[in-house]
Amino acid sequence: PHDEARLDAMHLAYTEYFQGKLGPAPLEELRPNLKKILDLGCGSGAWAAQAATQFPAAEILAVDRAKLPDRTFPSNMKFQIADLTKELELELGSFDVVHTRNVLLHVLNAPDVLLRASRLVKPGGFLIIEQPDLVSFAETGGPASRAFMNKIKQLLAGIGADAQIGSKVEGMIQALGQFEDVNVKMAALPLGGNGPDEALNKLGLRMKQSIKMASENLAKAYSDKGLTVEMTRAYNEEQDRPDNEAAMDCYFVWVRRRATA
Repeated sequence: PHDEARLDAMHLAYTEYFQGKLGPAPLEELRPNLKKILDLGCGSGAWAAQAATQFPAAEILAVDRAKLPDRTFPSNMKFQIADLTKELELELGSFDVVHTRNVLLHVLNAPDVLLRASRLVKPGGFLIIEQPDLVSFAETGGPASRAFMNKIKQLLAGIGADAQIGSKVEGMIQALGQFEDVNVKMAALPLGGNGPDEALNKLGLRMKQSIKMASENLAKAYSDKGLTVEMTRAYNEEQDRPDNEAAMDCYFVWVRRRATA
């Protein structure tokens, strides 16, 4: 099961950063013909629920390997259990919008997942990816943070995942050759919340809090592989210092599928 409170809070911070919108892409351009939206790795379902509310005439499909929280969702939102590392039983080229957030760093062989996701986008439709590079703040985060994140990188690599995938998404999309209008915005999230941009500070603080909450579970699960409680505690203490200057690069990518093959 998902840690829904953590994921809901993360979604709220993203939404505030995007000033109430679903993300960086100009989805309003697709009205009134926007009919189908897909959220891959939907977590608590918060993004999909917002999409269903903002586009009430569209059908929203949320997929994840774990069930949604037991709460009420909009009637135009549907859910499906799915493993993103396998072929999805969905019609190719049938979605106006395909979205994924903070998911690619958790999956085995992200380029293959991205290729399958791209095939689901309708010609002229949007693919939207929001993904941090977890190791990006090694230079700014202090010794305990470096040790912790390098261990996370090592553990993810051990299952075929990539902690630095955020910085590689643009190249992966360019290599597909199916998209035009490739937009990439990189924002350095101040994990100490002490940057000049208040919305970015809030997102940075929420990202820090989210990693902190997740780290406690990770330490329990991977203590035998070297991610000790002591290492995790030192990381969190360093991150909670008032002079924390750590910044994590987060990539916002939105592209349109070519209208003709």
